[in-house]
Amino acid sequence: MNSMLPRPKFWAEAAEQKQTRFTLIGELLVFLVLTYLSAVGQMLLLAIPMIPWMFSEQSAQVMSTVSSGELESVLQKLLLNMPDWILLCVLFAYAAMGAVAIYYCRRFQRRTLASMGLRGKMLAEALLGYAVGLLLFGAVLALGTGLGGFQPRFDAVAADAWLPVFGALLGCLVQGAAMELLVRGYFAPSVGARVPVPYALLFSTLFSVLFQRSFAGLDTVGGLNVLLLGLVLGVWVIKRGNLWSACTLHGAWLFASNFLFSFAPADQHGGIYLLRVDTDVFRTALTGGEAGPEASLCTTLVLLAALALALALRSKDPAPPAPQPNERSENIL
Repeated sequence: MNSMLPRPKFWAEAAEQKQTRFTLIGELLVFLVLTYLSAVGQMLLLAIPMIPWMFSEQSAQVMSTVSSGELESVLQKLLLNMPDWILLCVLFAYAAMGAVAIYYCRRFQRRTLASMGLRGKMLAEALLGYAVGLLLFGAVLALGTGLGGFQPRFDAVAADAWLPVFGALLGCLVQGAAMELLVRGYFAPSVGARVPVPYALLFSTLFSVLFQRSFAGLDTVGGLNVLLLGLVLGVWVIKRGNLWSACTLHGAWLFASNFLFSFAPADQHGGIYLLRVDTDVFRTALTGGEAGPEASLCTTLVLLAALALALALRSKDPAPPAPQPNERSENIL
């Protein structure tokens, strides 16, 4: 397994540069603290557009239809009636997560941006990652359509949705990049400084998924698919030797699964999509039911195939092997 997953050069640079020295438990605790700080930053960024809207005329009309004392109902109705531009702000608020990851690596670990994987040909890698992300989700849609679970409605293109969909595309790129910076730019190389690459990959992916899903969520198809996607992204970063393509791959997957097609539930920006896709309500194993393709067995099969293909790729930028003891003595002499 170590031969299939050689240590990427930026992981080796991160291990040499990092000034913090924690055990695996310590790295996990730092990761959880940074994730919490990211969530706080996201809420603060969201408060900028949310507070003025909460006092707007539209918000007042929503609250007037709810009985006094029903706070939960008020909040639910407000969320359901938010304009599209505020829902898209949720995506851009993920910038706080990326900023926290970069600040911690630069300020406390004393690492360069290159040691976080921000190296190489940015544009070429970004375009490659985005194409791969769209291809992966396209394979999910094609497989589900072939098996009768999905039915794309090419006659139902939402021509008036171009602007919000384009905003969602940019927002998903921000969200994908922020998550990659925290998990595979900071966390994975920090863990990889102490354990072999395969263990670092599994550890970083598993705990980042557990934070999103909890232990209970991993026994579902959706939880398994989130874990598989994390492994695919982790292996892809190791093989490509940079973070650029993973950022756009993740962003393309988020965009296609939530905004390009009409898979998002009505209470989760379901009105923002470009192409309508009907689902067979009796084939929930293929479609994922109310959870959408994230919980689909089609997604499981595609991600398993993608993981196998990623493992078979040749590493683009591996770190040089560590010198043996006799080699070190010869160098000293």
